[in-house]
Amino acid sequence: MPLLCHCRIATALSPLVSLPSVFLPSIHPPFTIYINLPFIIVPPCFSKTLLFPNKARLLILTSEAQTTSLNSLPYSNVKIVGLGASERLAILQGCPGLPGATGPKGEVGPPGMIGERGPPGSPGESGTQGPKGKRKTIQDNLQVRPQCVYRGARNCKELLGRGNTLSGWYTIYLSDCKSLTVLCDMNTDGGGWTIFQRRVDGSVNFFRSWAAYKKGFGSRLGEFWLGNDNLHLLTAQDDSELRVDLQDFDHNHHFAKYRFFQVAGETENYRLSLGAFVDGNAGDSLMYHNHFGFTTRDRDNDAYEGNCAVTYQGAWWYNDCHLSNLNGQYLRGPHESPADGINWKTGHGDNYSYKVCEMKLRPT
Repeated sequence: MPLLCHCRIATALSPLVSLPSVFLPSIHPPFTIYINLPFIIVPPCFSKTLLFPNKARLLILTSEAQTTSLNSLPYSNVKIVGLGASERLAILQGCPGLPGATGPKGEVGPPGMIGERGPPGSPGESGTQGPKGKRKTIQDNLQVRPQCVYRGARNCKELLGRGNTLSGWYTIYLSDCKSLTVLCDMNTDGGGWTIFQRRVDGSVNFFRSWAAYKKGFGSRLGEFWLGNDNLHLLTAQDDSELRVDLQDFDHNHHFAKYRFFQVAGETENYRLSLGAFVDGNAGDSLMYHNHFGFTTRDRDNDAYEGNCAVTYQGAWWYNDCHLSNLNGQYLRGPHESPADGINWKTGHGDNYSYKVCEMKLRPT
């Protein structure tokens, strides 16, 4: 880019004379300029000598303000020809040059490091206390309960109260809105019983794993176990009573009834909680098992040094080991093997396996 500069020259014979503005090329030393009167500036490509007439004095506007002798110019590579040793050259600051072209933008530098976290601020002042809430009523609680709970029956007793008087399979709704199909006994002892275990013909194998007893197994047409998870949900939503009905191969009926029955969740190994023996010609063969967890062939929660379920071929709330074994083998009456059938000790003893067995619960 050329540099526009207004240059002036003075001699001993004439006053200071202003010369027209000229363009100076953007150059750096080494260079040489011819100077003669009239004053001429020539680019460095033309010559390497600066000529002065005799006794001439030169005044040049530059970007540096200083006065110096000819022999001490700030640009050592500039040659000036035509001035004597006594001549002096005055170099004064001139007009600045035009800015050069903008250079390319530099690359973005790496991000700085994250600063350290400052100290926590002081806690704010406590807000004003809110108004006291309204006390909930029973009606309020009913309104927030899931619709399925009070739209559908929760147990066989409720179904009976709604006019369902025939025994059979019905759908009920547990407290978490889970639907469950159950067998209801609407005839025995006032009806409304939910049957959770049934043995009638030996068609279903009851010597099963923990997982099988957890979920339940069997057939609606014959034998089944409703499932320990379902037993827990049924007995957790209401206080329930228990009834055990037995029939031998001579068509004799026995029963045992307990005031309270509850099964804990899996985290507590489906522990049995049993109330007092209330009535029944079968006698009490279950209280011995109260407060024990459930034991299967692959999960031992009994007090025996071995596994009672393996020894007596069943699954039960074994103590050390049992007075009842209603999930034992279907052995069809008297048997010689020790207490591994559908046994109820206070009924026909340890060596008799019943033909029909039903365990059922009902809300109190």
